[in-house]
Amino acid sequence: MSDSSTVLPEMGFAVDFDEEERAQLGGFGDFLSLNEGDSLIDEGQPQNSLFLVIMGTFHVQTEATGRPVLLGSMKAGDTVGEVNIFDPGIASASVVSRSISEVWKIDRSSLEQFLEAHPRSAARFLVNVSTQLSKRLRKTNEKVAMAREAMLDSF
Repeated sequence: MSDSSTVLPEMGFAVDFDEEERAQLGGFGDFLSLNEGDSLIDEGQPQNSLFLVIMGTFHVQTEATGRPVLLGSMKAGDTVGEVNIFDPGIASASVVSRSISEVWKIDRSSLEQFLEAHPRSAARFLVNVSTQLSKRLRKTNEKVAMAREAMLDSF
């Protein structure tokens, strides 16, 4: 039996992993506890990690326009950082805890170590994360198309 403190829960990208796979992957990342108001990601700062929300809620917000704008919220099972784990760069938004929360975090270096140590589980992980990212991109494309149509209708 695995140390339960390193076993990822059966949710998000790990929903179809067995306990051994969730323990393998969990051991390559870190479990973090946050309080309400704590920042998980800071807009404009370097970011190279993927996060899985285990418990709690988060707001994703930007101040690119000079004032805070809520872009969305996250809850248990949601992920953030999918782009930056594959293409490390500057965070385009802040992610702030809105409750007592727990997340699991893996950075690029640890992901590469997991890929080498457990290629079969890593392949499933990458497919699951890519699927989530693709669904998010599809929703964004639909929103952009609707906004463009609404804008054109107003002229």
